[in-house]
Amino acid sequence: MRRKTVILATFLCLASHAARAQYTYNPFRIDVGAGLSFPVNNFGIGILGSIEPKYAIGQFSVGAHVELHVLGSSTEEYTSISKYNNALLLTGDYHFTSDVYRPFVGLGVGSYLLAATVHSGSDYDYSEQYPSNSYSERYILFGQNVGIMLRAGCDLPHVRGVVQYNFVRSGKKDNVSVNFDYLSVGIAVSIGGGRVD
Repeated sequence: MRRKTVILATFLCLASHAARAQYTYNPFRIDVGAGLSFPVNNFGIGILGSIEPKYAIGQFSVGAHVELHVLGSSTEEYTSISKYNNALLLTGDYHFTSDVYRPFVGLGVGSYLLAATVHSGSDYDYSEQYPSNSYSERYILFGQNVGIMLRAGCDLPHVRGVVQYNFVRSGKKDNVSVNFDYLSVGIAVSIGGGRVD
């Protein structure tokens, strides 16, 4: 009797999970997010903001990710601020379930706009190497690089948590070389995309 009860309870749990897995969601939504970034070089922790409209087809979704990323670094020689703008980063996600809690993995490919501002420090005079109208700072535009973003996370009702790594080629200009790869952790609020059943 006890064995039958356990089997019945197990069957009911599996059936309940299967029923939950049949949820459907509105296909269109917009994710508005913010987070912290951890560059691979000596730059300090950065902050980022993003917006990503997307459309779901079954358990797959495709979107366009736009991100503004600012970080700072301070050494004995200079202080620099770098900005990353993921202009038209095309993304794709795969959700493992259609449940309330939906873990996913994703991939993005697109163009990264890379720039840095270099401030001269007390122990080094950049004015001799980089003559300009301002002797205290110099703006360097590295241009656009093509990069790849890998991510994983979980979708909750109207909230998304995500960890992503961005592979961006290093920028080098005017004898300044910067590695722009970075790991980020963020959270986003989803507008739309709610359950329809």
